[in-house]
Amino acid sequence: MKRRKSIMTALCVTVLASVALTACGSNSTEQLNPKDNGSSGGSKTLTFWRAGTDAPEKAYWTRVIQEFEASHPGVKVNYSEVPFGNDMETKLNAAYASGTAPDVLSYTLASVAQRANLGQYEPLDAYTDKWDGKSDMMESVLNTGMYKDKLYGLGFIPDPRVLLWRKDLFEAAGLDPEKPPASWEELAKDAELLTKKDGNTTVTAGLAIPTANAWTFWQSFVLQNGGKIIDADKNEPLFDSPESIEATQYIVDLVKKGVTIPNDSAKSNENLFPNGKAAIAYDSPAAYVNTQKDHPELAGKIGVSGPIERKTKATFAGMRLLFMSSQSKQKDLAFEFMQTVMSKEETWNRYKELGTPVVLNSLKDDYIKDKPEMNQAVFDAVSYGEGAAKVTYSSKMYEIISQHLEAAFYNTKSAEQAMKDAAAELKKELPNLITN
Repeated sequence: MKRRKSIMTALCVTVLASVALTACGSNSTEQLNPKDNGSSGGSKTLTFWRAGTDAPEKAYWTRVIQEFEASHPGVKVNYSEVPFGNDMETKLNAAYASGTAPDVLSYTLASVAQRANLGQYEPLDAYTDKWDGKSDMMESVLNTGMYKDKLYGLGFIPDPRVLLWRKDLFEAAGLDPEKPPASWEELAKDAELLTKKDGNTTVTAGLAIPTANAWTFWQSFVLQNGGKIIDADKNEPLFDSPESIEATQYIVDLVKKGVTIPNDSAKSNENLFPNGKAAIAYDSPAAYVNTQKDHPELAGKIGVSGPIERKTKATFAGMRLLFMSSQSKQKDLAFEFMQTVMSKEETWNRYKELGTPVVLNSLKDDYIKDKPEMNQAVFDAVSYGEGAAKVTYSSKMYEIISQHLEAAFYNTKSAEQAMKDAAAELKKELPNLITN
């Protein structure tokens, strides 16, 4: 393993490169002025960034920010949104390098270990120990923000994958609209039957499979097949195991049969199911809500169930968390904003407006009763789902996995070789990636 000096040199090079990239352009909806990251003339400015660019959530944050500003005279919240993936990573690296990081950040579980380890996320224990709302948070949700016995993030948008299907398309294809596939074999058969093509071009996907940034979809199947992604204690990749290779082969075979339409999971505008372009999907509760909101004619025609169980009951269940930057000059105000977002009222508003599962114990019963046909399955998925691995190199690991999956999808290599190559590449990179 290289010495820390070599590692820090590599990190500095990465950060400098990120600064250069960011200087060339920005994907955010609002340019942030570093001079605004403070207070003057009795006013205070809070900077808030969120990963994602979908319109429904932007509308949600617009309302929340307006109400927060109204209840805090003299406070201005500067809001910016950046696409998930490399765009956000590049922008954050540049911001932390230049001392202009946001006060509050809505970002992924995959970032916890890396950025907490770099000292970029502020430990929240001193704030949450005095906050009554902490005791109301679901234990599984609270634990997602823990790293090395400290709380760094507040989980507020669970992102479990449940099985969604179009009942109308099932019925049109001669399938029972109330009977979703119950096994991998049934899923493959139904997906082929439901696929619609115009010549060689798929126009309606039988099953929505991402062909770029496919790791979350892939992880669900690996877990269902009894596989694991990584041994975090030993830093040992496990995605070249027989269970993982079998799951990968299953997905690759379906892609090659043309049951999906090429799409990038990191780009919300390419999400097939909410756009009415897929009959079956492993997707989030928000996709269920947004599909019916954008297509009111589909009300009552979308089914929801727990993911298919193979060797074990499992699914991907990500988590969006609120983080406070260690660079924030407005830490008390930043936590006030976080408290507002985590309040019982706002948690319920978020469910009603975006379809996001609740994260507070006091809302569980109301949540399940509100839509029992959906919310019980969602609640269960949050309970037994597994999110991104809490390792400092998770972003790089999943980037490697996605790249090799894409190679298998497009016949550059076999499914087995893709996973073996991915594991070998991560092992080669680990000495430069492990920071402690």
